[in-house]
Amino acid sequence: MTNQSINIKTLLRRLTSESTHYYIEQKEIVTKITLNGRTLFSRYKRFEGKITPTLIEQHLHKEITLAIPINNNIKVFKYAGKNIVAFASLLFYIAKEFSINNLVITNYSQEKITILYITEYNGNTNGSFLKKAKEILELKLPNEWKILPNSTLPEVGNLLELPREICNLDSF
Repeated sequence: MTNQSINIKTLLRRLTSESTHYYIEQKEIVTKITLNGRTLFSRYKRFEGKITPTLIEQHLHKEITLAIPINNNIKVFKYAGKNIVAFASLLFYIAKEFSINNLVITNYSQEKITILYITEYNGNTNGSFLKKAKEILELKLPNEWKILPNSTLPEVGNLLELPREICNLDSF
């Protein structure tokens, strides 16, 4: 159900087209923020300006790691646990119910997965899909997932590390 016609460079151009600034991962902690009794540490340093094709190439070749603030047109579903197949299958099943076919798996391992939803539909479809996804995921996998952006977090807590590949649902 992922949009197979999109390649990684097209996806990166799409994700970064509206960004007025970006972040590059550093070796040391750059930011420490205490918020509501929680301390957030970030290794990402902020840079002003647009992401250039050279930066994208460096990112794809793993010379740097780029991140952008998540805007309103992107939702990021993250899961960390032992049931990544169940998580992804549930999310894609719910998306199919709403005729949404632009979920993109950008990262996965045995216990982690990141799925992007680039919203192109009207607010009612987006809202209904997100509401149902939250309800079902909360019921089936209550503490192992999150959706970003999270309005209670500062920008450094709502960063999208840019993907380096697109994965197929059938890959795992």
